[in-house]
Amino acid sequence: MEKITIETLQNMHPHDLSELFLKWDADERHYWMSLLSTQQLSEMFSYLEPEIAVEFIRELDHTLQAQLIDLMEPDDARDLLFKMDDQEKQEILKELESQDKISQLLSYDEDESGAHMTTDFISLTPEMDVKTATKQVITQANDVETISRLFVVDHAGHFLGTVTLKRLIKTKSPQLIQAIMEDYPHVLDTEPIEETIHKMRDYSAFEMPVCNQSKLLLGMIMMDDALDTYHEEATEDYEKLSALPEAEHEEHFSRSAFKRLPWLLILLVLSIPIAYITTLFEEVLVAVAVLAFFQPLILDAAGDVATQTLAVTLRILTKNPKDALKNGGKEVLTGLLTGFIMGISAFVIAYFLAIQMNSAQPLALAIVVGLSLWVTVMLSPVLGVLIPVSIDKLGFDPAVASGPFITTLADLTSLLVFFGLATALLGGL
Repeated sequence: MEKITIETLQNMHPHDLSELFLKWDADERHYWMSLLSTQQLSEMFSYLEPEIAVEFIRELDHTLQAQLIDLMEPDDARDLLFKMDDQEKQEILKELESQDKISQLLSYDEDESGAHMTTDFISLTPEMDVKTATKQVITQANDVETISRLFVVDHAGHFLGTVTLKRLIKTKSPQLIQAIMEDYPHVLDTEPIEETIHKMRDYSAFEMPVCNQSKLLLGMIMMDDALDTYHEEATEDYEKLSALPEAEHEEHFSRSAFKRLPWLLILLVLSIPIAYITTLFEEVLVAVAVLAFFQPLILDAAGDVATQTLAVTLRILTKNPKDALKNGGKEVLTGLLTGFIMGISAFVIAYFLAIQMNSAQPLALAIVVGLSLWVTVMLSPVLGVLIPVSIDKLGFDPAVASGPFITTLADLTSLLVFFGLATALLGGL
């Protein structure tokens, strides 16, 4: 057992304690957990990944489970319960004092902002005197996650604005909250969490009020929760961009393999036309062997450009979908310019290489290579824009327009252009 004292553990930050907790064996965990307060345990479990925390909490009796979850911030408790099966979740919910709050959060879909908010906040009314408001803040400070920004609501609970703690403290009585209140952005509880994250970034907001359609203040989203969610969303998009199913920690290799297999089989089927197209132009390849040298160059350039455009389009779709097509025109013009420069370079290289290989028509061959590269680099951004935008219009996640799919379609297009031009200009050789 590690040489550590209870005093050391009690003074540890919950994050450090959670990392140490994961290193202990079962006996060590049970020993130290018996010495820590429920408040410390609750804070520590909040810093563990929800799926990991659930496994450890299952080792405890239901009464202690309910106590720990009740002490958590509502959004952290919601994340933990979300990872449990329905029966287990309902059994614990019945024993929670904060049952109504957490049930409300569980009613939202995972991608909705309401699922990630905390319902513990301090609200003031416009007609309050700053002295009365300060006393209320002092009284309720221990029950909320932050007091740096205070929310102002009317008597029906409708969101009106905010007051910073700094301004409240600096203002002398008599003065009404209404006089020092300022306008502040808010998000809807059903709004996608990705849009909320972008809004928090745009306004440099450390806490974002969450309201319903009637502008009733329901809760707030903290910056730390937004960062966690942003990390999860970015990981999911990266997996989709790589044509990977949702990854799970410590998943058995066989299960992981069977999850990836369907996507790999789809890509295999999509690759068959590429091989078939190549066989259709065998005569041209045999007649002009130098074409085979440039085939990988054409395919790689098309795939790279299409993937770059896809990444830019996905980023715009998550922030402002209306700008996706507008930016698509910019991407095509970018492809036009870069393709022209790359085409000229390929033309020069192909011309001198064809001369060295004693090609019958070095100029015609160089034109085929240069023009093919230019055209494919122009067409690739079109694929990188239209495919994710079309998928988004159909109501699906545009990230499923993953790199391998875009690359495969870009390969098909570039092969048709390359061998089509080669047949037209060199087919008679």
